[in-house]
Amino acid sequence: MADDSNTIATDRGSQQVKSPPPQRSLRNVLLIGALGLVIMFSVPQSIQIWAAVSMKLQELRVSEKDNVIWNLTQLEVEYLKLERALVTANAADNAESANLSEVRRRYDIYYSRLNTLDDGAFYRRAFQLYGTAQELRDLRSEIEALEPVIDQSDAVLFRALPEILAQQQANGRVVRRIINKGNQYTGEIGQETRDELSRLLLRLSTALIVSFVALALTVLLLFRNSRWYRARAIEHKNASARFAAVIATSPDALIVTDAAGAIVEFNHAAETLMGVARSKVLGDCLVDYLRRPGGGKPRLPLTAREGRSVVQLDVVGQTGGATPVDLSQGMAKVENQRFYVYFLRDISDRLAADQALLASRDRALAGEQAKSRFLAVMSHEMRTPLNGIMGLIEVMRSGDLSDSDRKRYLGLMRTSSQILLGHVNDVLDIAKLEAKGLRLNLHRFNLDEMLTDLMDAMAVTAQAPGNTLSLDAPDAPFGACYGDAHRLRQVLTNLVSNAIKFTENGEITLSVTCHNAQCEHPDRSVMALEFQISDTGIGIAEEDQDRIFGDFVRLEAAEQDHVEGTGLGLGIAKRIVQAMGGRIGVDSIEGEGSVFWVRLDLPVVDGMDDNAAADVDAAMRDARAAVSPLNILVVEDNATNRLVVRDLLERDGHCVSEEVNGKRGVERARGEHFDVIFMDINMPVMGGLEASRQIRETGACQHSRIVALTAHVMDRDDNVYQSAGMDAVLSKPLQWDDLRRVLKGETVHMVPAPLKSGMFDQQHLEKVLASLATDKADRLLAGVRAEGDALIDLMVQLAPGTQPVPLDQDMRRMLTTQAHALAGSASMVGATQLRRRLNRFESVLDGQGTVDLRDWRDELRVIWTEAKLVMEETENRLALT
Repeated sequence: MADDSNTIATDRGSQQVKSPPPQRSLRNVLLIGALGLVIMFSVPQSIQIWAAVSMKLQELRVSEKDNVIWNLTQLEVEYLKLERALVTANAADNAESANLSEVRRRYDIYYSRLNTLDDGAFYRRAFQLYGTAQELRDLRSEIEALEPVIDQSDAVLFRALPEILAQQQANGRVVRRIINKGNQYTGEIGQETRDELSRLLLRLSTALIVSFVALALTVLLLFRNSRWYRARAIEHKNASARFAAVIATSPDALIVTDAAGAIVEFNHAAETLMGVARSKVLGDCLVDYLRRPGGGKPRLPLTAREGRSVVQLDVVGQTGGATPVDLSQGMAKVENQRFYVYFLRDISDRLAADQALLASRDRALAGEQAKSRFLAVMSHEMRTPLNGIMGLIEVMRSGDLSDSDRKRYLGLMRTSSQILLGHVNDVLDIAKLEAKGLRLNLHRFNLDEMLTDLMDAMAVTAQAPGNTLSLDAPDAPFGACYGDAHRLRQVLTNLVSNAIKFTENGEITLSVTCHNAQCEHPDRSVMALEFQISDTGIGIAEEDQDRIFGDFVRLEAAEQDHVEGTGLGLGIAKRIVQAMGGRIGVDSIEGEGSVFWVRLDLPVVDGMDDNAAADVDAAMRDARAAVSPLNILVVEDNATNRLVVRDLLERDGHCVSEEVNGKRGVERARGEHFDVIFMDINMPVMGGLEASRQIRETGACQHSRIVALTAHVMDRDDNVYQSAGMDAVLSKPLQWDDLRRVLKGETVHMVPAPLKSGMFDQQHLEKVLASLATDKADRLLAGVRAEGDALIDLMVQLAPGTQPVPLDQDMRRMLTTQAHALAGSASMVGATQLRRRLNRFESVLDGQGTVDLRDWRDELRVIWTEAKLVMEETENRLALT
């Protein structure tokens, strides 16, 4: 545990993590800013220049100058071809031999080329600039003037050939001059374009060089900074690793919050304590998971005074259950940020031990008080008739007695002996009930005769204080019934005797009412009987009516003489009535009288032998408790628990199927319909909550009833189970009555019993064994013994000596599996201390801290040995009875 002096550091020693020097940080910022400005300026310039270069290149790619040069060259070519065609045609002897069609074709081509040069804007600008535009137009006009001649007949054209040839030869100089001027213009334009492109490329190169240099300097600076920060990151990482190791290996829950109280770190022990994954709580406020013992959220961080001590709080887990913890606080600073470190230690075992000690003390005191009260009551009640007997003996020893006196004294001695015997019988009955429970001796009896005998026996006693005793019963006889006539008479005798004791000169009535009801088995009837013993005595105060059925409880009025009795009669009567499946109670008005009532069912067995009557009684009891056969799926990983649940359900006629984990349970439930599914909460592969959610999504059992089985009733939250789709919850160890009630659809309110201070709940084990068939009970105990021996053998094998043994993950997994199985079996047979220690052992194995297996081996071996002895003693005692 940490106190106020504990400050968790995150660097070597107690130093805090260092920040970079302010001068270095400022210089880096300025340099990076300047380089950024250079890059911001040069990059747009480079982009703009590159766009201009691209445009120039595109212009060059589709430049008109190439066409100009080609057209000018073609003009000269076409001129020469036309001249050659004229010369050739002119040299012919006649028009027929002259190739005049070639002359016409060359004329057309030459004429077209002149039109192209004269009409083109680019050419026009060039010819105008160099003064050849007029010459080109004149040349075009001369060619156009020849068009009529060219279009004449061959004879006319042949005659005009010398003139045309002479004209064209005269224009040769003009044509060459036009061509030269055009070529000169295109050359100058091309040079200007190349010069402009060169300037653009130079500017682009300059901008790129500046950008490259700036980027290189930036990369160099960032590289230097990255190396420095990497070194700092490694240092931080090492510090964080040391801090994480402290958190992970801490056996106590360790939670780190920031200054605002938000959770920033959460170790495995905290996950186990709070029952929630680390990923789900990061960022949550820690105080939302804490409560003060008296209610309300605590204030965190703790004050200076609180921080110097351990504070007890309750941790509220995901299921809503509260776990008591001791909380202490530490503080850490990282780069001027403040963090708070909280250490939480589960003190459930300590408080349980404290409560067990207090309960043991209270029981010891209560036992002493009960023994003192018992001795005081019994000594007084038994001394009174003994004194009477001894006094009468002394009188009779004198010998001077008449026959009438002797008979009277013998009658008094008999009465005192009967009172004394009644006291002794009460003590023996209560001792027998506490030790072995009540066993009914069932047989056939005549209820009418039993009531008549009872009234005759009590009539004289009732008349002594001036009372009248009467029986109010139907005219029709009840006939033969099946039950324990002796115990029923004992109850009614006690109630009538009490009425006589507390009534003087009054009326006492025993009323018997029969409410006929048909048994659920055909051709069988059962009488629903109500016995009422009413009197006109002193009555019972309302505040005393709930406690008079306790042991050694006696009520006496101040104005009434002492009434003899041990105070055990009504406690014994209540036990008998409950064993017979009935109820007992009282209605009373103080000063006016009381009505004690007993309600129970007795089967009518007229004309039957004892065996048939026994069958009727058994059928009647089963009909009261059981429901119609159902198709039930039990999903439970513990074989012992499955054995018990299956046997109890099958004995009521249900069809039972089993699966060993939630995943297989989901697969089975989606493909096959079950009326009810009993689902264990903690199972491997898939737990019961997730399995229930998936079953509710789809499948054959989407609308079936799902009943949770859990040994952690204290931590349960009904909302958690309801949100998972569960309809009811049963606590382990299971009771037959609870199973039947939940199958009927009744609400089973499970208030967990306080933890036993001893190691074993033998009463529960006896009930479990009594409810099972003999072979199933033997299998149950054999299975528990096998699981316990296997776990102890495994621990001895892993830790055979006195040296500590490190546990790898496989070892932890094997130990956790076997410990979980034995814990479930221990819960079923009532081995409370063994179950608690095994649950704690599981939590330790699930943690990341080291486990000293030697201590656990020795402790669990002792507890297991004692548990086996108790199971063996209980089994032997039940076998004898």
